[in-house]
Amino acid sequence: MNDNRAKQAKLIRDSFRELMKGVCTSIPGHVLAFDGERQMAQVQVGVERIDINNAAFTVPPIIDVPVCFPGGDFALEYQIDPGCEGLIYFSQRCIDGWIQAGGVAANPIGRFHNMQDALFLPGFRSQPNVLPDFQNNGIRLRNNDGTQFAWLKNDGSIAVENGAGHIRIAVDGTVTINGAVIGTDGDVTTANGVSLDMHVHSGVQSGTSNTGTPV
Repeated sequence: MNDNRAKQAKLIRDSFRELMKGVCTSIPGHVLAFDGERQMAQVQVGVERIDINNAAFTVPPIIDVPVCFPGGDFALEYQIDPGCEGLIYFSQRCIDGWIQAGGVAANPIGRFHNMQDALFLPGFRSQPNVLPDFQNNGIRLRNNDGTQFAWLKNDGSIAVENGAGHIRIAVDGTVTINGAVIGTDGDVTTANGVSLDMHVHSGVQSGTSNTGTPV
């Protein structure tokens, strides 16, 4: 009797487990292709599935997946390339109508937590793809390798760089542009300490010759 109950309990557990495998919630994955005009991607689930016989297999790609670009009247736009990692969400209801019309859309298909109703949020990264030179300081909008960025630091200073030039605003409001310093009074000083507003020249003599260097 106890053996029968144990077998029944195991059967129920196994059946429930198999049913739950078809309930999609969220899972990491990456982009295979991206349509910038429609802002839709083809995405690949990043974790293998295990079938009832314990055999592993790769889930087929999911097509026409809306990609998240945060904002409303103003939005954050960023480049999406194949291989971009992130989190795939699955809606609890069919989103076909919402994708086409927005607002409160009709729901003619009785799909629940289905893989076809996926949305993609870029930014979650596996360890091989973590950001190099990460700075846990304020907020920084940057390219992947960190050579281009706009950085609001937690001390109140700001830095903008592109690998060839830079603009930096110090906490006291002094601005440095590629070595030229603009003080809060508007005085501009070059990299070698010469003020563009207040400097004088050596070798001054009436005539057609050029003056000497500024001092």
